[in-house]
Amino acid sequence: NGLQFAWIFTYPDSGIVTGELHVPVNEDVQLNITAADVIHAFWIPEFRLKQDAIPGQPTQMRFKPTLEGTYPIVCAELCGAYHGAMRSQIVVESAEDYQAWVESQVAAGTPTETVAAMDDRDRLAAHAKDMDVSPQVLHQLHHHH
Repeated sequence: NGLQFAWIFTYPDSGIVTGELHVPVNEDVQLNITAADVIHAFWIPEFRLKQDAIPGQPTQMRFKPTLEGTYPIVCAELCGAYHGAMRSQIVVESAEDYQAWVESQVAAGTPTETVAAMDDRDRLAAHAKDMDVSPQVLHQLHHHH
């Protein structure tokens, strides 16, 4: 989910919500891309992949990463005053490292049942400190359905 000014990744199988994307190498990945507020563009330059994120109009991106590493994720659509800071990263890792990451996130994170009951603002608040986002910025976000 793109929002001013962060990408929030939710993993439906585990309930993990995080500010960076982790994927296993040589596996098909499907991203369901949404925007909470304005138009954003999800761009992984090294993968030559870009997809608009439009409020109220979910889109998808599918790919299969073949090389382990950490690559930047950039918003490629001018989305407001802090557009230039709307960056994250994708970590492509071995199946074993990915599984270890999932287990560490589940162990350290919010129980899935609680996450399912949260709205986007609650999810953001739970991760704002990790992403260096102030409560004031979160308060400015509008809740959209």
